[in-house]
Amino acid sequence: MLAAGLAVVLLAPACGGSKKASEPARQVAAASSSAQPTPSGAVSGGPGAKVFADAGCGSCHTLAAAGSSGRVGPDLDQLKPDKATVARQVTNGGNGMPSFGDKLTKQEIDDVADFVSQSAAQSPRSVAAQFKPDDTKISDCKQGDSRCFEQAFANMAYREGPKPTLALFSKMMVTDPTVKVCHRIAHAIGAGSLAHYHGNVGLAFANGSAVCWSGYYHGILERAFTGVPRPKLATVARRLCSSKAVHRNQFTLYQCVHGLGHGLMIYTAYDLPFSLHICDQLQDSWDQVSCTGGVFMENLQTSYGVKSPWLRDGDPLYPCPEVSERHKLYCYLMVTSRILDVDGGSWQKTVAWCRKSEKGWVATCFQSLGRDASGRTGQNPKAIDSICHLAGDMERECVYGASRDITSMDAGARRSSPYCSQVAAQLRSYCFNGVGTILGGFSAENAGRRSLCDSSVPKAYRPDCYAGAGATAA
Repeated sequence: MLAAGLAVVLLAPACGGSKKASEPARQVAAASSSAQPTPSGAVSGGPGAKVFADAGCGSCHTLAAAGSSGRVGPDLDQLKPDKATVARQVTNGGNGMPSFGDKLTKQEIDDVADFVSQSAAQSPRSVAAQFKPDDTKISDCKQGDSRCFEQAFANMAYREGPKPTLALFSKMMVTDPTVKVCHRIAHAIGAGSLAHYHGNVGLAFANGSAVCWSGYYHGILERAFTGVPRPKLATVARRLCSSKAVHRNQFTLYQCVHGLGHGLMIYTAYDLPFSLHICDQLQDSWDQVSCTGGVFMENLQTSYGVKSPWLRDGDPLYPCPEVSERHKLYCYLMVTSRILDVDGGSWQKTVAWCRKSEKGWVATCFQSLGRDASGRTGQNPKAIDSICHLAGDMERECVYGASRDITSMDAGARRSSPYCSQVAAQLRSYCFNGVGTILGGFSAENAGRRSLCDSSVPKAYRPDCYAGAGATAA
């Protein structure tokens, strides 16, 4: 019965009869260039991908590795059928799907079954894209059951809206160990909120917050790409962050275009070159570069626990040295997350790797070290100081990165200002400059930026905050 059930779900009425090749191979080729890295361990391509394209499977099925978005049959990325199931269905057909047993050789069937099963298995489980409301409540969830909390918080956001949901979420991040590991739950709240507002990205952004490193905003964008055909990604991406609600300040706009990068990587099953290609088609250079931040964050430390093919265990700096110059900034600003994962969390080894960065990008790597020192210690000032001290002559860059991360985490200087006040005296000016770079994004007006610095930074260091915020003399 299980096999029969799987057969029904895998099949689609009148699917797969076309011999016309699909577009994905040409699109990916167009998105790639000599300046792009090469993947490690990717399953896309090869004989199975060719069979999938030539047999017209993509006209009916969604499979990210093939770049297909057919909706007649089931979404293979979500279904994740095993090899035997795929081979049986392709061979026998049924329930409206034609048999390919007499159209494909046994080797071709084996190849396509390998391709589909392996590609689908590596596609991430996206709680944001797959969210469907049900009866799960937060009170139903037990310690350690993160999926229950993801669903329950998304349900609450869907029914009650983001404001009460995010307020409860912020409280439980402090009191509940499972909720404290917050980013995926924040993604889920974003997805539920977008459904609450019937797909209106501007309204969902306007009523949300940047709690938990802006995971709420990322979830909105991740869900917004659901069902969008690959050839239309660039058009949709340009539109999603264009509303007045998103443009109310630079911080919110950054979260939107940064979230686009996360959403693109998850949607394309971690196709790094294609995601960067879409970022490059956004409105202006600021949007384009900000989008790459989401791409590289998702590549180096994925939201859904899969390993991107654009990583190498023997070279944790990869792909930063191989991407084009215009894409290096955010790659190096995120790279220490990957280095720490590869080197077992060793801060000393991470410092050594940062010193191996390309000329001109060493300081940026140490800013990434500060970001991770903040994130991985729960923004503990003394622990951050201890880590940044390992950076030697690059300690100031580490402190700068930490101050920016704390300010971004809190969407304000509630904790970053006291942090900067307690670092070594020679580091404070640069630290408060880092605080200003984030605070400046919360206001489009010079007076507003100065006011944010005035209300949270000691008087002696306000000029440093003003400079970081881009605020001129009053």
